[in-house]
Amino acid sequence: MEIASATSPSSSTANRPPLVILNPTANQGRMQRHRTLVRQRAAAIAGADYCETARAGEAEQLACEAARQGRPVIVVGGDGSVHEVVNGILNSGRRVPLGIIAAGSGNDFACNTLRLPRQPEAAIERAFSGQPVPIDAGQANERYFANSFSVGLDADIAAGARQLKKIPFMTGMRLYYSSTVRQLLFGYRQCPWLRFSLEPAASEAPPAETFQRYVLLAVTNGPTYGSGFRINPEADASDGLLDLCTIRYAPLGRALRLLPVVKRGQHAHLPEVHFYRIQGLTIESRLPLNAQMDGEVFHGQRFEVNVLPQALLVRC
Repeated sequence: MEIASATSPSSSTANRPPLVILNPTANQGRMQRHRTLVRQRAAAIAGADYCETARAGEAEQLACEAARQGRPVIVVGGDGSVHEVVNGILNSGRRVPLGIIAAGSGNDFACNTLRLPRQPEAAIERAFSGQPVPIDAGQANERYFANSFSVGLDADIAAGARQLKKIPFMTGMRLYYSSTVRQLLFGYRQCPWLRFSLEPAASEAPPAETFQRYVLLAVTNGPTYGSGFRINPEADASDGLLDLCTIRYAPLGRALRLLPVVKRGQHAHLPEVHFYRIQGLTIESRLPLNAQMDGEVFHGQRFEVNVLPQALLVRC
């Protein structure tokens, strides 16, 4: 699939009436304030459409159809909702403006990568009227990601976080920190044996034929994931590259001590840690394992990851 370039006619669609997609289950269903404000704003724009999703994958389908019509898309939800909409837009082959109103439990891409406002009124204004800015995206196998792709402990943490979301008031950093501690205590010894190769090749990377045990391999477009963990603190979503952090296996006691260091983004000096800026990456695992993209969990054994420079136009 070919992504429309910055000079494509699809980049001139900013003034067309948008499609607004709201995820009613975001933030554990506490969406009434966002719903009221967004519907009022959409009703004031001739030709704008407002809809709420009822099932997984619906936001992706709706975004794809709107983008093919050259219409801007505005999404109201968390990282998972953004993930669906980004996949819809990129699968359409059209480059249309994307507005993001952060309303989820993590909001890493919106608030930490793009620094969009968290306050609903300000976020709505930016999503409807902000200047479209070219932003990179990533691709892992057949799927796209806005902010992050990873394998290892953090993907298992993302899987655990989906279960913990069912607990009342378990949101944001509390949610991901609780899932992290649980996975460290009860699943850490399942850290995978992986090998990876970089594009272009980096002399300091291990040879691709060597399997080593890793806590995680995390590729990000922005500095944080998991509701604020600063895994790649120097990442820039508009530099045409992805940032990779690799953390080799260490004993559990040391891993527990290093957790707050990694959370703060102060792990560059650790001997287990290496950072790379990459255009592409191939990862292979000895066994099938969890992987996550923007917090959404899937499974695989081999992953080909690439950057898509300036593939998105996000209202910032």
